[in-house]
Amino acid sequence: MRQRTLADGTAVSALCLGAMWFGTRTDEKTAYAILDRFVETGGTLIDTADNYAFWAGAGGESETVLGRWLADRGARDQVVLSTKVGAQPTVPGTTWRESGEGLSGREPAGQAVGIRSRRSARPSASRRSAGRIVRFAAT
Repeated sequence: MRQRTLADGTAVSALCLGAMWFGTRTDEKTAYAILDRFVETGGTLIDTADNYAFWAGAGGESETVLGRWLADRGARDQVVLSTKVGAQPTVPGTTWRESGEGLSGREPAGQAVGIRSRRSARPSASRRSAGRIVRFAAT
């Protein structure tokens, strides 16, 4: 599979696998099969978010399935995860625009956090788990 290089030098597959429906519309067994095939064919970039499909479940199902797959397959060093936070409503009955988590006067609406692989071009960057937290401002 073709590769692309991110600004920090991290190489990722040109195709990104979207995992939005994992754990809701796509059951765990099917999600595992999709993830296995994606990695077998050279895929390394997977997109998820803790707020994906909150309208179809509780939110976080995608990342929960991905976490189990990463642990079961020992694949954390084989993939780069891209994720976002801040859109799941914190007040029942409201929309993400009215009460999206993480959104405040200090954080502009649309701010996202992406976790990249353990390969970090900037050792001083804050760390969480095996990934580097990188902030991307919305344009």
